[in-house]
Amino acid sequence: MISQIAKWGNSQGIRMEKRVLKSLGLCIGDMVEISKNGDEIIIKPTHGIDWYLEDYERPEDGWEHIESGGREEW
Repeated sequence: MISQIAKWGNSQGIRMEKRVLKSLGLCIGDMVEISKNGDEIIIKPTHGIDWYLEDYERPEDGWEHIESGGREEW
């Protein structure tokens, strides 16, 4: 697949065909990790927030209800 980098709001983006996403087991909203190996761009699925926080005890009502601790917005 050949794709073009395009302006997307204040960012730039690369569109991927639905069939390519499907073949990779990805869909809209999935998180991916983007890295570089020499001149190659590597895009691979990543884990959700629960995986990153698995060493912490999950609150009964989930992570989504935790108050912000600084200037970040939820």
